[in-house]
Amino acid sequence: MKKEFLTTVLLGIMTVACTTAFIACSDDDDDKKKCKKDDAPYYCSSAKVCCGYRYHDGHGTCWETMDGCRSSGYACETCHIQE
Repeated sequence: MKKEFLTTVLLGIMTVACTTAFIACSDDDDDKKKCKKDDAPYYCSSAKVCCGYRYHDGHGTCWETMDGCRSSGYACETCHIQE
């Protein structure tokens, strides 16, 4: 009886471990190109948006320069073109 219980618990733990490993190794959204439009090639990871310019203020506006972005009064993020 005790041996059957331990076997069942061990199989349950192994199932959870295998499921977790499978989910962790599956395709991640970070590996996919998010910004496919030519007019917005920059991806801003914090805001998770595509921009036509290199800087984003986190409140929906993309900026050509960091100084312009800072003038919005918000913390600015540098966005990057995905390869």
